[in-house]
Amino acid sequence: MYQVTSVATTAEQAEWMADKVRAGMLARTELGYTYPIAATGYVVMSRELDKEEGVAVASGVYSYVQRFAIEVTTLGS
Repeated sequence: MYQVTSVATTAEQAEWMADKVRAGMLARTELGYTYPIAATGYVVMSRELDKEEGVAVASGVYSYVQRFAIEVTTLGS
């Protein structure tokens, strides 16, 4: 699992950052994921958005939490 928390001064900024994270984590070409994840000894097979909480605000600071599930296999399997 990877969790990313985007933090900003406005709700719009937090949502914009979350959109960028989602696009970066899930974007694909015909050759595979646009941005590979290097995990020593493993091969990343798939990724998916596991949880997205949306915008939250505390003390005037906006945040947007996203959690991604990463499926891996060991090299040589």
